[in-house]
Amino acid sequence: MKIVVCKDYEEVSRVMAEKVVRLIQEKPNLVFCLPAGNSPIGMYRYLVKMYEEGKVDFSQIRTFDMDEYAGLAPDDPHSFIYFMHKHFMDHVNINMENVDYPKADALDLDAECRRYAQAILDAGGLDIAITSIGDDGHIAFNEPDDFLLPRTHVVKMDEATRKQNAKVFADCPKGMPTHAITTGMEEHMKTKHYYVVCSGSHKAALLKKLFETEKLDPHFPVSWLRMHPNVELIIDEEAAAGILQEVLDECR
Repeated sequence: MKIVVCKDYEEVSRVMAEKVVRLIQEKPNLVFCLPAGNSPIGMYRYLVKMYEEGKVDFSQIRTFDMDEYAGLAPDDPHSFIYFMHKHFMDHVNINMENVDYPKADALDLDAECRRYAQAILDAGGLDIAITSIGDDGHIAFNEPDDFLLPRTHVVKMDEATRKQNAKVFADCPKGMPTHAITTGMEEHMKTKHYYVVCSGSHKAALLKKLFETEKLDPHFPVSWLRMHPNVELIIDEEAAAGILQEVLDECR
């Protein structure tokens, strides 16, 4: 596990975008698992800027969204695919025929999960995935539990997750959904280049906990990344504050 400590969120975003662009330059048709949420917005802003400057070509990449709220249609402004269009896809030269995402308004969500998992396999697996860490230690929507599932599945969101994301649905009469579709831990573990982005002092305790023990705890899903062969944390100084200096030195 490698750790890159940046000054602040802006630098985290720039560094992460530069790493994405470098991988696309090496493999123009790479398979990119796209994250949603506040953490990657800065990265997407830099990716759009680098596209406008002619530094990267997205026309051959294939994308899969990391997760989605169950029940939401693609044109729902609360959905993650809507987020992707708003912050990224509508501003670059992505071929929409190469874009896939969980159809969260499907009548049979379990069948949709099987379709999606197979589509990832048929694409040769994920080349790159980027995630943050939820307040309860989840990655994507793989929530704390007695066990974790390997492939894309429907999950009931933990109350901590719903509380963390509730403000996004403040204008929705029904409130936020109770369930989501998420890529599974096998799909994450088999990703060739895996990145975790974190910034802010509120992430410090989570990162401290991650490095306090080598145990893989399903009640702290991010701990499973300790067995990933190629994972890199891009974090800022505030988020890194709880990690021992000897760990930072070892993981540089």
